Amino acid sequence: MQPNDLVGYVFNKRTPKLAIIADVRPGKVLLINSISAKTSKWYSFRDIFLIGSSRNFSPDLLSDALAAIPLLPSIFSTAWIESQRLIDLNLLDGGIDLISFAKLLFANPSPTDLAACWLSLANKQDLFRVRQDTIFVRSQPELQQLRQARRRQQLAIQIKSKSEVFEAEHFPAECLAEADRLVLIASECQPGDSARIDLSHLRSFSIDDPCTVEIDDAISIEHQADGIDKIWIHVADPHRLIQPGGCLDLEAQRRASSIYLSHKLVPMFPIGLGSGPLSLSPGSKKAAISVAICLDQNSCIVGVDIVRSWVQITYALSYSDADELIELAPPQDADLAEINSLLQNRRHWRQAQGALLMDQPEGRFIRMDGRLQLEITEPGCSRAMVAEAMLLAGAAVANWAKEHQLAMPFRCQAGNQSLAPDQLIDLPAGAVRWAHQRLGLGRSRLQSEAAAHHALGLSAYLQWTSPIRRYNDLLAHRQWLTHHNLIDAEPLAKELMNPLLDKLEQQSREVGQISKEDQRCCLLEWLESLKPKLIAQDGVMLRWLREDQNLALVRIESWALELPARLRDRAAPGDLLKIYVQELDPARDLLHLKATIY
Repeated sequence: MQPNDLVGYVFNKRTPKLAIIADVRPGKVLLINSISAKTSKWYSFRDIFLIGSSRNFSPDLLSDALAAIPLLPSIFSTAWIESQRLIDLNLLDGGIDLISFAKLLFANPSPTDLAACWLSLANKQDLFRVRQDTIFVRSQPELQQLRQARRRQQLAIQIKSKSEVFEAEHFPAECLAEADRLVLIASECQPGDSARIDLSHLRSFSIDDPCTVEIDDAISIEHQADGIDKIWIHVADPHRLIQPGGCLDLEAQRRASSIYLSHKLVPMFPIGLGSGPLSLSPGSKKAAISVAICLDQNSCIVGVDIVRSWVQITYALSYSDADELIELAPPQDADLAEINSLLQNRRHWRQAQGALLMDQPEGRFIRMDGRLQLEITEPGCSRAMVAEAMLLAGAAVANWAKEHQLAMPFRCQAGNQSLAPDQLIDLPAGAVRWAHQRLGLGRSRLQSEAAAHHALGLSAYLQWTSPIRRYNDLLAHRQWLTHHNLIDAEPLAKELMNPLLDKLEQQSREVGQISKEDQRCCLLEWLESLKPKLIAQDGVMLRWLREDQNLALVRIESWALELPARLRDRAAPGDLLKIYVQELDPARDLLHLKATIY
């Protein structure tokens, strides 16, 4: 390097700058800055990039190049496309210098052209790597991995910044120490243990996905002499170990719920505690709060009994195992089939009360052994049964609390404001009709006074069956326990509960948004991995999002996903479509789908 050479350097390790060399000393140079035209500090040779030599260009041309600006993104992208073409033709192998790079775009690059190219390369970009004086082209797989990693990093930042509640999965040291202590003493006798009702003689079934580690609930049936069967819903009892107002309780309140992301679980309680002594895992007696419910011939609730209990899981089943057991209904194991029959009748009763039943396959992305997979959950007999049992328990406890005028975290939902019944009946049954019904649903809300949940067809309802994973369930347990003086705390009055419910509601929305963004990130990454094998998919038009812009909500059946797509033709709900990926860029969170009618 010598005086009058045009060089580039990165100011404060962030901003690329242009300069002219004013003086050269061993290993360093003095620069004339492009803005002030005054000498600046000395720079080491290793910190500057030679752009244009005074041996090849006149001083005026080099000086004029100080005013250069970066290339337009479209022009910069053209350089990458051209370099890929040369690689495919075996005309480019390894790195190139700046002049060779500029010749991808300019026939006879000037100092200003060279400066513009260097500024684009030195700015934040993905297409090329710059090492000293050499430029390397990133391949398509490299770009894909880079952008996927950046998107995952952005998601991790969003999880942390969305709310102070979620500091990744890390717990304060005080909470971890307390959790370890509770695990050690869990097998010892705790206050209230001697008063628990022993229900370990009942054949109890826990039914969960294979990956579930926080096991909150189980179900049983008890045949009585009068011919009326009791349905038992057993729910984990965290208050056996968790002290209200203690560090674990306050941390759980801060988190509001566990978050199930595609690649990991962010638990509400430390995982060793939540999946250990708190869970209704098989192998030994477990502490629970059990709700016994009797239904009449019309499936109305006619009897409710709530007790602290000991239960022992007889069968820990996956949903597929449970489906098989229900279908076969062997005489020696008929309990599950009988429970299913009772709960099917209860489901029909709710439907008669106006409940919306929307059973359809749902797609969700999970990462197994580092690989992203689309897992489609099919509606099945056991899933419907378990869901109905949980709703039944929530309705029974809500009715009990309403009768006893006890403040609870009731979940309510206003009536459906969707299309009139005669308009809905004209829509195809299934996904299309459900999309229009969901459109008119008001958001459910938490409040301390009972009110109807119209979408469930219930006059009162609260969430009761996931106290390890959801704080409002834990709060409902606490209200019942304190009402009966079973733990050392006072029940919350309505006026004190409402601010807490508002906070939990906000945190729950943030949890939902985090999960939604995680799935969106996975969708883009998954689609990127399918290129160039990505083909048109069959789908159906559900409803308009912006009819004036031909933007519709569509369902891709093979993915079991509902996504926005722009239609080329006029369409109506229920029309069958061919759906294409028009534009995809995970780094920019960009996905555009287009659709045409069959």
